[in-house]
Amino acid sequence: MPILTLDELVTAVRAEIGDSTDMAMGVDALPGIRQMIKRIQETYYEDFDWPHLKIFREEEILAGQNIYTFNSDIDSRRIYGVWVRDNDNWLPLQFGITPDLYNSSDPEEGETETTPLRWDFTEDNQFEIWPVPSDPTRIRFRVMKQLDPLVASTDKCELDSNLLILTAAAELLARAKSADAQLKLSIATSHYNRLKGRYSQNRMFVNGQSDFQPRPKNWTIRVPR
Repeated sequence: MPILTLDELVTAVRAEIGDSTDMAMGVDALPGIRQMIKRIQETYYEDFDWPHLKIFREEEILAGQNIYTFNSDIDSRRIYGVWVRDNDNWLPLQFGITPDLYNSSDPEEGETETTPLRWDFTEDNQFEIWPVPSDPTRIRFRVMKQLDPLVASTDKCELDSNLLILTAAAELLARAKSADAQLKLSIATSHYNRLKGRYSQNRMFVNGQSDFQPRPKNWTIRVPR
């Protein structure tokens, strides 16, 4: 996957539309092209769960505390798995805390249990765990990371560069009412579908073999220690 800086992306977009690649030329258009590329990357980011951006993030859990704030570098709307550390084991933490659960262990009454069993969203980018732990532990999230900024000239994109370049070129050509706009859009769409298909084939890399192999049906993600 090509990874380019914002300035390199701008140069490539200009080349795709037949414009001058000299950054000193057409200076007035640069902010608009940069903003367009940034917006296109953010749009594609929202449109698909990109596997290479799925990460693990760990939270330290304190005894007697049940409300925590998500790390700022993750997209808390896109969580794929949660585990809690119980002695030497990682156990799945189930989603959903309903009022009836407080009948058996109520945080407002100061009631605690050894290990949390469930989690849920609360306000202000926070989450709650239940029951309140009596001992400190750790929680790991499998989650989508937030995109790094794509604002400064040297900032690097995190999605496929060709996808961003082709889409931006198609949009600029459409604005100019160029006959090439539809062709460029078709190429961009085909490339996007190809990328999604490749990522969606549920394959894993096997060392020493020439290609990625299908994952076994019982394949699960092992939470790192």
